[in-house]
Amino acid sequence: MFDFSSMSLEQLVIHKVGNKLRDEGVFLSPSSYDMKDGNVEELLLKYFLSSFKEKVLYKFFHETDIHLNELYMYVSSIFIEPETFYEQSISILKHLYEKSSHPQIKGGEFYMAYFKDCIINDQKADGIGIFKTEKKETYLKVTKYADEFMIGSDKGINVKKLDKGCIIFNVNSEDGYRVAIVDAVNKGDNQALYWKDEFLRLTNVQDEYFHTENCLQVCRDFAENIYGEIYQADKKDQVVFVNEAVAYFDKHNQFHLDDFVQSVVKEPELIEQFIEHKQNYEVNQGFVPAEGFTISTPAVKSIKKKFKNMIKLDTEIEIKVKSPTTETGNMQFIERGFDDERGMHFYKVYFNEEE
Repeated sequence: MFDFSSMSLEQLVIHKVGNKLRDEGVFLSPSSYDMKDGNVEELLLKYFLSSFKEKVLYKFFHETDIHLNELYMYVSSIFIEPETFYEQSISILKHLYEKSSHPQIKGGEFYMAYFKDCIINDQKADGIGIFKTEKKETYLKVTKYADEFMIGSDKGINVKKLDKGCIIFNVNSEDGYRVAIVDAVNKGDNQALYWKDEFLRLTNVQDEYFHTENCLQVCRDFAENIYGEIYQADKKDQVVFVNEAVAYFDKHNQFHLDDFVQSVVKEPELIEQFIEHKQNYEVNQGFVPAEGFTISTPAVKSIKKKFKNMIKLDTEIEIKVKSPTTETGNMQFIERGFDDERGMHFYKVYFNEEE
């Protein structure tokens, strides 16, 4: 994956981009930013880099020819001739402005940075960062005047919250480079698609991380939509299935479809349904089907955090089950039954003592 610990900031330019629909235009800085203050550079690096939590990598693409992807051509020019950094930043800024036509897209500062000594997949490479600030926060400002303290307010940027960003690593240039992104957006805000899909035009790199994450997503989708809907498996059994899948990925270095279905899915009829569901899911998503791959430990850790093993009941009670480290796991301590007198289902939970 990628590592920013030894990265240095070599060049920086700051422009401003508005919303094209509102005809807000762009504002150009006359030259690159002169970094004289080491403390400011340190804060900028924190602002630019700290939000890259996910280790997912993407690449530039185009349906017919990668050379028709504007961003791909602009960054390629910079990697070939770094002295064109400022001129290409203007081209990239104007390209972003053309894609900023959704009415809810906010204007903001546009930053472009040139990095040295990025580590990606254990090799050192240069990188180009493109970042945009959309939100400002209000801060209290306390000043001392004579013998009194005065309290005011000011607008500023929270260096722990990057709105939108990407880093293009100078590797695999013939295959669209490798790109990491940040796209902070609330669910349902479709206007955010412009950053990844319209401005950058990225597609997934189908590597170990991707295949691991995708396969576990297939397992959860199968548990909910096939095992639960068609086979009427209750929520407890769905959680058991997903937990056993996660446990398999936890203790194996390699994924083999035949071994996985025998170990986790088990029942012949379900095995057939799972294989068909996996194939359909991957085809519909435009992924290359993978029956075997090396399991990515970081991907397993990431997906475990996303999976909420929650049994939600109509009596406004929720039972949260932590992910297990073995197939049997902690679901063995939950028993499901039916109370004839009340005419209701119930869960019985076993434990030694309360914590």
